[in-house]
Amino acid sequence: MLPLWLLIVLVLVAGGIISFGLLEGAIWLIQTIFGNRIHVWENEFQQSLRSYHGEPLRSMMLFFTYLGSFYPTLLVSIGFALLLVRMRQYREAIMLLPTMGGAWILNTLLKWHFMRPRPELEFWAPASGYSFPSGHATIAAAMYGMLFFIWARYRKQQGKRMLPAILCGIILIVTIGTTRIYLGVHYPTDVLAGFFSGFWWFAACAYCLFLWQTKRPRQPLQGKE
Repeated sequence: MLPLWLLIVLVLVAGGIISFGLLEGAIWLIQTIFGNRIHVWENEFQQSLRSYHGEPLRSMMLFFTYLGSFYPTLLVSIGFALLLVRMRQYREAIMLLPTMGGAWILNTLLKWHFMRPRPELEFWAPASGYSFPSGHATIAAAMYGMLFFIWARYRKQQGKRMLPAILCGIILIVTIGTTRIYLGVHYPTDVLAGFFSGFWWFAACAYCLFLWQTKRPRQPLQGKE
């Protein structure tokens, strides 16, 4: 029987490898089926999305893209980790941090591997480095996914429906990804790949939390009385 800490490490490593392998496979499959037509679709979709660039839409897009940036997501993860500690939910608090940090490391490695240049468009927001996959989409899918997953479980254990938390999470994650296309700093497939890799990293982290709670049970998730 493997120690719990080693099992968690192996699951996280496997999550990163699976995310990388499935992304490679998805790229090969899309290129085999669609070929260069995928680039035509990307350009048409992006031009259509960017056709309206007035206010207040532009400011709203900048706000949501800011929520998916590295430092805001880091502050959000630390802030909610401290809140969970205050609620005595130490395991959830601890898992938020590797979810955020691991997503950033995974995205950095993927960018270095694929080295796709950014779109040749006017950027409506600061951007640097490689384009594929979108870091905002990856970190949002992983970190906000874990955050809303914890909230959904909390609601369930309080006898409430999980659906509102799940829908809020999906809407926020998709909105953050959409802003990157609208602002011209990513292709649509960059964002889809970010969602894909971020989701698998989130799934690995959520499974680690499940293993931790299953092998070392404690009281159900509840607020501090």
